[in-house]
Amino acid sequence: MSNSSELESPPRVLFFGMPGAFSAPPLAALLDAGIEVSAVILPVNPLQGAASASIERHEVPTRTRTILPLAHSSLHTNIVQIAAKHSIPIWRVSRLSDALTHATLAGYEPDLICVACFSRLLPASLLHLPRLGCLNVHPSLLPANRGPEPLFWTFREHAHETGVSIHLMNENMDSGPIVLQERIEVLEGISYEQLEERCARLGGDLLARAAWQLYRGEVELIEQDDTQSSYHRFPGEDDFIVHVDQWDARDVYNFIQGVGHWDAPIRIEAPGHEWNAFEVRNCYSYSLEPMPGQSRMIVEDGAFLIRCARGWVRVV
Repeated sequence: MSNSSELESPPRVLFFGMPGAFSAPPLAALLDAGIEVSAVILPVNPLQGAASASIERHEVPTRTRTILPLAHSSLHTNIVQIAAKHSIPIWRVSRLSDALTHATLAGYEPDLICVACFSRLLPASLLHLPRLGCLNVHPSLLPANRGPEPLFWTFREHAHETGVSIHLMNENMDSGPIVLQERIEVLEGISYEQLEERCARLGGDLLARAAWQLYRGEVELIEQDDTQSSYHRFPGEDDFIVHVDQWDARDVYNFIQGVGHWDAPIRIEAPGHEWNAFEVRNCYSYSLEPMPGQSRMIVEDGAFLIRCARGWVRVV
């Protein structure tokens, strides 16, 4: 994306994110697009805060600054490192609605707040702080898959495509008007981390474009159709259960490849069969052809061949 004209002052942005894989590319994209990021805001649990202040300046040790990678667009570089490299102030916020938080952030006189993977809902006081509103990067084709973990549900629902939506934020979850949106194919066998990386990079490009368009008054907003919306909570243990007698082998393979390395193991279940249930981490291959013989499970070379509703999978 090309930078703004030298004669045009850039929008002033406050960036809300976390030191994870999804936040870094959007922050890097804003900077690459010539947008002025006035401060980076990180969430902190108020129960873990050592001080009573609702917002505190986060100082990066000088030693950390000297070993920063040269390229700030890497997914292995987090937003703290990016901010330190560009001498951007970093604030740790525990109470978003507090008057001190509002006063501190209002002092930057932001045109926009940009959000990419922030673990807390913004209160009305912050939503109305920037003169142009708040933009959020959401990795789904809104209004589908609103909620905190849309990519998990992309795998759980066996979707062949997802996307990234840049939307204006309101006081409801992921329901504000869409500014920009693009689709992404969910490739067979792709992992959660790989899909997240693709969404983060696309999200960064779209966020920078949306910020400039909103700043220049070039945006055509698209209201979300709530009748077509879906919302998902954080996944629980039951959401990692795979009923192989109900899923075909391709869906089992893609789900395990996608989220098999999460903290919660995937549990294969086939009620009524002699082995009933067991946990797996990897799915090496699948076939939609009928599994040989009549058994539900075959042990072969240290792996398990499991019959599915259609075809079979090889798991460990």
